[in-house]
Amino acid sequence: MKPIWLRRLWTRGAAVSLAALLLFSTALGEGQPGAEGDGGSEGEAPTVTESDGWHFDEKGFLTGENPGEEYILEDEENGEWRYASRNLAIHITRFQETVKEKSKKIREYCVAEIWASEASPLTSIATDPKGKKNIPGYIKDTPQKLIEKHPAVFAMSDDYYGHRMYTKDKGTASWPSGIIIRNGEILGTKTRKGTTRARPCLDTLAVYADGSMKTFVSDTYTAEEYLEQGATQVFAFGPWLISEGKVNEKEAVEGCGYYEQAEPLTGIGMVEPYHYIAIVLRGRPRDKYVGAHLSWLAEKLLEYGCVEALNLDGGGTALMMFNGKAIMTGIKETKLRTQGSLIAFGVRDQQESP
Repeated sequence: MKPIWLRRLWTRGAAVSLAALLLFSTALGEGQPGAEGDGGSEGEAPTVTESDGWHFDEKGFLTGENPGEEYILEDEENGEWRYASRNLAIHITRFQETVKEKSKKIREYCVAEIWASEASPLTSIATDPKGKKNIPGYIKDTPQKLIEKHPAVFAMSDDYYGHRMYTKDKGTASWPSGIIIRNGEILGTKTRKGTTRARPCLDTLAVYADGSMKTFVSDTYTAEEYLEQGATQVFAFGPWLISEGKVNEKEAVEGCGYYEQAEPLTGIGMVEPYHYIAIVLRGRPRDKYVGAHLSWLAEKLLEYGCVEALNLDGGGTALMMFNGKAIMTGIKETKLRTQGSLIAFGVRDQQESP
């Protein structure tokens, strides 16, 4: 039977009870940075949590018998969003921290912990190929329309590659797109030299068919070489934040002469294959919100257990969506910045099966 598209599942005729929230939080092993929810020691039976008829395994996937095929919690007031199916689990938490007591400015951000699977991997959604370049993502549209055409449980801004393909750098030369691969298709091949740490430097994050991720300096591999290695997605922005469990001290720390301003930020990283952390940080308007340096983003992703992570396009591009709604933006715009593509999980085909 085809999954029911994101219907809201309310238990006992009302919102999910507090007890259900606590039990589901335990099932995900979430709420503490670095929690991986490994389900106990080797040889033990998998942990199964039951709440109001819903059953979740140690990763937060639905298991056993349930009232429906998809579990959704949307609690905007308290800053919590959850999703579970048999092959995808997402837990998003919104945080607010007072940074400057005198002016009462706050740092606000969302952290999404994502357990994907071979049946529901990280993917990309993009505008249709047309126009001058005739490639997916070249033409920009509103995020809402992108999601309407490609419904997804979770979506977030990416490297904004389409913008670089038609924008002129200081009116004289085209920006390189970076090495861009989306859903196994090469879209961009021109990048910067690894010694050129311009903005963006176009370091890459490759996502492989086995659910793993790996960061690289911009010109480490060609697009063809990434495909030969088994990459299905390659994002290019940078700098890389974490590689093999170590923070990029040269590019990511404060005082390095690179992105020294506190800005709205977007980053994604891998804890282990199919287990990811995504962060979107608000930073506008400046009289209320405080952005962050790249060192903050790198350390936060490391705190949550990431061993590989990349800085994506921030500022007005920064965006996190859940169930078709924007829940965190970089500059809190009423009208969201148009984009050509988004990172997505839980994409649905709107066409019904015959």
